[in-house]
Amino acid sequence: MKLLKENIHYLLFLCAVFFLWNPAKFPVDDGYFYPQIAYNMVRNGFMGFNDLYLTNGFHPLWMIFCVIAEAINFLGKSFSVYILWFFQVIFIIAGYRFFEKTLFKDSVSGKVLSLALYCLIFFSLGSLYLTEAHLTFFTIAWLLYFLCKRYTNDFLFGFICSLVFLARLDHIFIIIPLGFLYWKHRDWKIQSISKVILGFLLLAGPYLFSNQYLFGDMVPVSGRIKSSFPKANLDDPFGLLPDLFLFVGSAYLIFLIFTKNIHYRSVKILFIGGSLIHLLYNVFFQSYTGQWYFVSQFIFCGFFINDIVEKFQLRIIPARSKFIIYSLGSTFFLCTIGILKLKTNLSIFHNVFDDKSKFEKKTKDLVKNLAEDLVKVVPRKSRIYVYDFPGKFAFYSDFNFIPADALVANSTFFNEINTLRFKDYLKKNKINYMLFPSQLEKGRDSITFMGMDVKKKNNRNMFYFRNTLSKKIIDSLDENELIKVKTYLNPAKTWQAQYDSVTIYKLKEK
Repeated sequence: MKLLKENIHYLLFLCAVFFLWNPAKFPVDDGYFYPQIAYNMVRNGFMGFNDLYLTNGFHPLWMIFCVIAEAINFLGKSFSVYILWFFQVIFIIAGYRFFEKTLFKDSVSGKVLSLALYCLIFFSLGSLYLTEAHLTFFTIAWLLYFLCKRYTNDFLFGFICSLVFLARLDHIFIIIPLGFLYWKHRDWKIQSISKVILGFLLLAGPYLFSNQYLFGDMVPVSGRIKSSFPKANLDDPFGLLPDLFLFVGSAYLIFLIFTKNIHYRSVKILFIGGSLIHLLYNVFFQSYTGQWYFVSQFIFCGFFINDIVEKFQLRIIPARSKFIIYSLGSTFFLCTIGILKLKTNLSIFHNVFDDKSKFEKKTKDLVKNLAEDLVKVVPRKSRIYVYDFPGKFAFYSDFNFIPADALVANSTFFNEINTLRFKDYLKKNKINYMLFPSQLEKGRDSITFMGMDVKKKNNRNMFYFRNTLSKKIIDSLDENELIKVKTYLNPAKTWQAQYDSVTIYKLKEK
């Protein structure tokens, strides 16, 4: 009975099982970049999202696990997402165990509510499935565990730092302050920091230099496209999540500074400080951020919940019942969210904060459905230039999709679209089809995507194509120059309500 009571909070992980009934409904499109590239690496011997471009547009540590998943997968392409789901559940359990042994060691109710937050974010809402977020959670948890335990293996500390870095490269802002804390524990010894650097470079060094050798820059192409450093974005850069994290992080920092009897206080202060710097970097110098950018901020929110609950010992519920009631109540809440995600188009950000997005019963993923239908209208193995959502389209159709945002391209792509007319670029690379928005919503005459713009002129569309590295429009196509092959209702209406339909086009032959 005691064993059951001590572990009943692990019931919260039941909220992850809903993924198994319809995995396509939970992950965002970006998550599908990884299994698609891994599939090409294992099955086709080519490190690319499509058969045109070798790419480094991914975080390398999670890609290793995606390649492992594909290598052991013998039940068809779609089964790899189940293997990756299993990996991700294990990463959260293992990372949380690190916290239980240190930062949450003396907690009762606080650790349940913190775990409830983590399960909500990493499982129930589904937005982080198939991304590097779960692995990032684990690597950060391991690093903090190492610091809390005051271990003194310099090489191993550097190695763990490299794992945090390779899980998400922008976590260098978290590693640096925590590295100084470790060096302080080691009495500022030069020999110690030299071993740390050596441990860090064991994996990080070959990765960075291979990028330089193969792609001409140590920073992957996706990072170069999304980063505007050193030019800051000062035009209202904050959004709902950054605002929330800035407020919670600042409040937690003040709480820790003025509350002396908090376990591992110095570790938490430096972690939050590094995480806030990381947040501000993303806010001012990164574009098109997703929830997977904010893993360290989700982590400190869990810490704050734990510390507040344990510090003030809220007496709303009797102490003997609190642990069980929190565990069962949180499990019920999280499973309810999972069921809604499975049966509807639930999206908290869009259904709640976007008045154009309607909450509706939808048991199928429409992007997947469209991808699977394409095989009926487009010859197999065709190359298709796509405005958005290339991950699911490629994974569920096996076509070679060329994303307009170029996040998984390389320098060849940018050189070609800069020097060729866009029609000539398509012909040169035998890209015979395009998937673009067609009918814009009533009253709208333009819509902007990362790699292209659509503008309505004289009852027809003009498509303007952007070099996402230089952020400049490089050419355009008139809809009159294209043949409409088939039109579909907008499969992403929940998230992008600005257009009502998408169309498969083919370039007219003169």
